Amino acid sequence: MEKVETDAKDILNKLGSFSSYLVGLDATVDMDECFRFPLEVMRQAMAFDVSVLYKITNVVDNRLILEIVRLFDPEGYRSDLREGKKLILDIDQPELIFVNEVKAYKSRKISSINVPGAGCDMVGSIYLPGALGGGYLFGGDYCGQESAIRDYEESVCEVMCNLLSTTLIKTQFEQLAVYDSLTGLRNSRSIKEEVQRICNRFGRKAGSMASIALCDIDHFKKVNDTYGHIQGDVILSEVGKILSDSMRKHFDMAGRYGGEEFLLIFDETGSTEGFEVVERIRETIAAYRFSRCDGSGKLITGESLSITMSFGVAEKGGKSGDGDDLEWISRADRALYQSKHDGRNRTTCQ
Repeated sequence: MEKVETDAKDILNKLGSFSSYLVGLDATVDMDECFRFPLEVMRQAMAFDVSVLYKITNVVDNRLILEIVRLFDPEGYRSDLREGKKLILDIDQPELIFVNEVKAYKSRKISSINVPGAGCDMVGSIYLPGALGGGYLFGGDYCGQESAIRDYEESVCEVMCNLLSTTLIKTQFEQLAVYDSLTGLRNSRSIKEEVQRICNRFGRKAGSMASIALCDIDHFKKVNDTYGHIQGDVILSEVGKILSDSMRKHFDMAGRYGGEEFLLIFDETGSTEGFEVVERIRETIAAYRFSRCDGSGKLITGESLSITMSFGVAEKGGKSGDGDDLEWISRADRALYQSKHDGRNRTTCQ
């Protein structure tokens, strides 16, 4: 199969429709869904036999974890790829089949090393800051007799990736700017700002109170070491849903404080009531059967994992000399440390 030639007018028209679509995006658009039309335009402009969109879900040590969120392969050339599959790539010594993916990730530019047989011949980086999700990689494979990349093809792909990246950053995607993409909870910056906001309110409103809880997953490193980081991500995602479902709307808030640690806010709630709420959450998590998956992220039917979490609760009220937001979080952290020191899977109030 020979590559289809595209002239300058055709490419400019496609870039125009591509740009017009991006300008119309707003923060209510689902991040993955917003790629559907741009990917189709990019595929047509580049005349790829196979095109694939990877989401960068995590980077752990020298391992790059990608999830395939979109795949166009009408002839079935790449049976190794499927939507929803997760890949773990060695950043230092990648397999030849994924050499362009790793190089594009590292350089944040276009990589077009000719890969004989299966393997994307060109991969572009759609960069996003970590707070907005970490970014995507767009790859294309020419599976016919002619697979060499022309200079203008690299330029077109780079323009499209840069347009998409710039537009996504410009529109901010407010949800991703506030929420952690893996757990669905508020991100670290956002949840800390909420603690500070409540502290500021205490200075204006005497008699109000609130409680916070710091918590983390017991022996989470062992989970990653035993079952892999993809399994760890599945557990973090499901913990996020449990915590979210346990919050009272308009009163409580949950955020991913960092790694496997979470921060919960219970507004207008003293430590006694806060302790009771946290204990219910702790028991729910201890009884929950977490999904078990293999190394590619595929769920294993009939298998599950159990985990526990430790919690530290601290109350604060609108009283003079009661400390600032950092002191409040520090007291919750000390209570969490005590729970872990006393054997884990328990709640301590400070």
